[in-house]
Amino acid sequence: MMRIAMLLAAVALFPETAEACAVCGPGTEESRVAFIITTGFMTALPLALIGGVVYALRRRLAEMERRSQADREAALRAAGIPTA
Repeated sequence: MMRIAMLLAAVALFPETAEACAVCGPGTEESRVAFIITTGFMTALPLALIGGVVYALRRRLAEMERRSQADREAALRAAGIPTA
């Protein structure tokens, strides 16, 4: 409880310190542009990672299906059973 009281007192006594981030106070145009770019990057990165994983899994599944089909056809040919 004492820590919360000290934090509230610090914010009340030094409000300019509480406005230290680029969003809270009047920042420069460069910091606003950097903030927007960073926000876009942090939004796109998880989507790109998920998309990459889905793409890799789909490619792997397709490759496994192709190999399975080729193995089946080879086994049928080895057994002397005609394939369509």
